Amino acid sequence: MIPPGLVQFVLYMVGPVVLVNFLRGRQSKDSSVARKNRLSRADYITYGSLVGVALVHLYVGLNARPENIFRTIDAAPFQPCHVLREKLASYAKQTPSIVPVSGIPTAVEKSMKSFDSKAYYTGSKYGHLDFLVDRFCNYKEDTDVYLRFGEDVFMNSVASDFGANMISPRNTMPNGGKGANQFFAEFPDIGFLLYAIASMFFCYLPALMLIGVLTTPFTTSKFAPSRVYARPWGIIMLVTLFFSDFYWMITVPTSASTRVSNASTVWIVSPDDRSAVLFFADSATYTRHLFLSLCLLAFLTMDYATSSRQTDIQLLKHAITDAASLFVASKNQTMLSVSIMMSERLRDRYVARFKQEQKAMEAVFSDAEFEEKYQNLAKQTNSKHWAERTASKAMDELGI
Repeated sequence: MIPPGLVQFVLYMVGPVVLVNFLRGRQSKDSSVARKNRLSRADYITYGSLVGVALVHLYVGLNARPENIFRTIDAAPFQPCHVLREKLASYAKQTPSIVPVSGIPTAVEKSMKSFDSKAYYTGSKYGHLDFLVDRFCNYKEDTDVYLRFGEDVFMNSVASDFGANMISPRNTMPNGGKGANQFFAEFPDIGFLLYAIASMFFCYLPALMLIGVLTTPFTTSKFAPSRVYARPWGIIMLVTLFFSDFYWMITVPTSASTRVSNASTVWIVSPDDRSAVLFFADSATYTRHLFLSLCLLAFLTMDYATSSRQTDIQLLKHAITDAASLFVASKNQTMLSVSIMMSERLRDRYVARFKQEQKAMEAVFSDAEFEEKYQNLAKQTNSKHWAERTASKAMDELGI
C-alpha cells in the first residue's frame, strides 16, 4: 500500500513544475508556430532514449530485485539462530546444486576455524548464505544493518575477511579508533552509509547524463527549438529525488524496531507483501527505480509540451532575421527601380509589361461578381486607402 506521505511528496515535487509550465503556456500560447512542424530524427532519438531508459529502470525495479537472504530461504528477520539454519538446510535440499563439493563445515570446525573460510564462503551460494547466517547468529545488530543497507553494501563493507575474525561492524576501526579514525569510530555505520550513498549516486548518474546530453543545442529541432531550456527542470526533478533519497538514507533509524514504530515517516513502497520499513534497503531500491522511471517520463511529457514554445530572445532573433531579409529585398527593389528609370530600353519594356497586366486586370474585373467581392474585401481590409497613401507619397517624392 502506498503511504499517504509519499503521495504528498509527489504532489509537492510535481505541483510547482506543472503550475509554472501551465502559466507559461498561457502567456506564450500563440508565440510560436513550431507546433506545426513534424517530429524530426533528433526528436525521435530524444524521446526514444527517454522512454528506453525509463523502461530499463521500471524493469529493474520490478524484476531485478537485490539479493535478500530472508526472501531466498523464506525466513523472517530476527528469528532464532536454529530456525535460520533449518530454513537454510531446507533451501539446500530443494536446490542441491548450491551445496559446495567440498562439503559443509560443522559447528566444531567453524569454532576451531579448521577450514578454509574464504574458499568456503566465496566458492558457492550455500557458503555465501551460510556466512550471512553465521553473522546474524553471532551479532544480532548485523540483521539491522543488513535490512537497512542491503546485501550488496553489507557484503562489500563487512566480508573482507569472510569471517576469519568475526569482528562486529561497530568495532571495525583500526588501532581501536585512535587518531584520525576516532572521529569515524563515533559513527559505527559510516562505512555502510558511504558505500550506500555512492551506489545510490551511480543509480542516478545515467539519468542525469541522459538529460544533459539530450538538452544540448545539437538536439534542438524545428519542432522543439527551446529544448535546451528544459534542462533545468529535468535536473531539478532528479536532484530533488536524489536529495530526498539521501535524506531518507541518512535519517532512517538503523534499528528495525524503531523503523517499524515510526513507519509513517518512511515514504517508500514495498515490491512485495513484505513490510517496506522493515526491509528498507529492498523497498528503497524498488522505490528509487520507480521514481526515476516516472521522472524521465514526466520530463518527456514536459519537453513535448513546452519545447515548441519560443522564448522572447528566440522570437527577437527571428524578427531581426526577417527585418534583415526585408531590408535586403527593399534595397534590391530600390536598385531595380532606379535602373529602370535610368534606362530608356528598360522603361519601354516596363511600360509594355504594365499595359499587359492592366489589360489582364480589366478582363478580370469585368466580372461583376468578382468586382463586388473585391470591393467588399478592400473595404474590410482598408487596403485601397493604404494603396492611395503609398501612391501619393511616391508622387510627392518624384515631384509629380
